[in-house]
Amino acid sequence: MPPDFASVAIVAGVVAVALAGVLIYRHLVRRELARTRAQLTETRDAHEHLSRESAQREQRMRQAEHQIREAERRAGEAAEEARELRAQQDLARVETEHLLSTRIPALVSHLRASHVIVPGLQNPALAGTDVDRQHHAVLDSISNAVRDEAVRIDEAAQAVVRGAMARVQTQALRAQDLLAAVQRRYSGDEHTQLLREVLGLDMFNELIVRRAQATGIACGATTGLSRDDTYLVDLVVGAIARVENFDQRIEGPANHLRRRVGVAARAAEPVLFVTSELLANAVHHSHGTLKVTIAVHETNTGAAIVIDDAGVGLNEEQYARASRLLSGRHAVRLVDLGNPPHTGWAAIGRQVAQYGMQVTVKKSAYGGVQAVVSVPAALLVEMPESTRPSVLAPEPVRSVVAAPYQRMPEPAGAPRPAHAVTASSSASVAASRVGRETAAALPAQATALTDAQADAQAGPDTGPAGIEGLPGLPQRRRQSPRRVPSSAAAGPLTTPEEAQKRWGDFQTGAEAGRREAMPSHQDDATEGN
Repeated sequence: MPPDFASVAIVAGVVAVALAGVLIYRHLVRRELARTRAQLTETRDAHEHLSRESAQREQRMRQAEHQIREAERRAGEAAEEARELRAQQDLARVETEHLLSTRIPALVSHLRASHVIVPGLQNPALAGTDVDRQHHAVLDSISNAVRDEAVRIDEAAQAVVRGAMARVQTQALRAQDLLAAVQRRYSGDEHTQLLREVLGLDMFNELIVRRAQATGIACGATTGLSRDDTYLVDLVVGAIARVENFDQRIEGPANHLRRRVGVAARAAEPVLFVTSELLANAVHHSHGTLKVTIAVHETNTGAAIVIDDAGVGLNEEQYARASRLLSGRHAVRLVDLGNPPHTGWAAIGRQVAQYGMQVTVKKSAYGGVQAVVSVPAALLVEMPESTRPSVLAPEPVRSVVAAPYQRMPEPAGAPRPAHAVTASSSASVAASRVGRETAAALPAQATALTDAQADAQAGPDTGPAGIEGLPGLPQRRRQSPRRVPSSAAAGPLTTPEEAQKRWGDFQTGAEAGRREAMPSHQDDATEGN
């Protein structure tokens, strides 16, 4: 092989080796570059990641700083709210103490007496707040609870009083029957003093019946007595007889009725009760020397009983209270009647509301009080012509209408005719009904009755002219003036003993009539449980 070919082969081998080395080196360099590039990429990624993390960290730090600042602000607000809440709590605590110590006791006192004022909030700044509304709710709840409990207790108390007064009234009526039996048993002339004392006891027993009746009615009971249809004037006379010292304190009744006006059986005792309570109240509030007058009138709507006194009168507040109680339109509790309870007006109000009557009070012409009992026509009846009022009832007062009343000239010193007897003398006759007249007054009563009988027997040509438009009315007859009898012509005078015996016989007959009109045996409705 020639030498050039070998050199060329060597050179080619060297070049090939060099080229292979270059290729290998290039491959190694590329691989290193790839590794380096990968590392750079990783480093860049790591740097970017670190940058992102740094940014996020900074953002979180900024958020944390913002949250810290927000938390500090909220903490400040919370502290401010806490201070405000503590201040409000202190105000509420002080206001609650004021509620417990002042407002609730004042409310309880106000429920007992309406003139007591319940104070408001101690701090006006709390008006309209939840504290104000809650305190008002508490006061309303207490008020309703106290009222409900008071009503329940008052109803229970009224039930107890009704039962007690029913028993007292029953026993007093039995005592009245026993006293009447004693009067009949000892009506002889030899028992004058005993009879006078028994009649006094009977009067006091009548007062007990009236007081028990008024107390029971004020608590919702009935009158406890029943009557038939009765002349209105007789009821007025009976009401007068139920008042203590009526013969000295009450003048009348003046009878202005022109017809046979009676009261239906269902309302007879209530009318009598209302009239007696008003009379007793008028007498109680009048001076001992002042008279209480009573008159009976007809009205367009029925009848009216007018009672006038010259007592101490009432102020505006008392008039308002009287009108409220007498109207019967308002519920009345026992605690509203004072201590001790004054049950008269409340009892009248219950009867007025139940039977449709009306009682009004105003200042009288004498400076005292005028009470008017209006009885509606629905409670009135026309009494039969076959009946007459009792002998104790005054005759109707006649006014001059058509023919003037001509009186005959009277001789000097002659007594007045019997028909001129005033209503005050009729009251003294009514006084004898329950034994309040003394033995010295009994002859005068007998004389008055004798004169009335003489009036009834007088001839028709001696009477005054009748009242036009009212046929069938009882007429009072004129009689000639009585002359003073001479000592020779005068008959024997009625002695007190004879008058007493006559009156005893009259009471015996009246008692028999009352027994026939009432049940023979009265059961005590309050016995048992």
